[in-house]
Amino acid sequence: MDKKAELENLIKTKLHVENIDRDATLATYGLDSLDVVEFLLDLEDKYSVAFAADETKDLKTVGELFDLILSKIK
Repeated sequence: MDKKAELENLIKTKLHVENIDRDATLATYGLDSLDVVEFLLDLEDKYSVAFAADETKDLKTVGELFDLILSKIK
């Protein structure tokens, strides 16, 4: 499985959905900033990457979150 598909599955699992709407806000899926930080910390451990606070503070949509994570794990 490629990284993009793997990440998509991880996000679907985290959000408890079958399909991801990239334009939906994180809040739409019930994620607050703490949920996002916890998810990113888990991904940092899994992929041995680091997310800077300035990269994550303005995340609003699922697509933005997906793109940020994908840019780190490629």
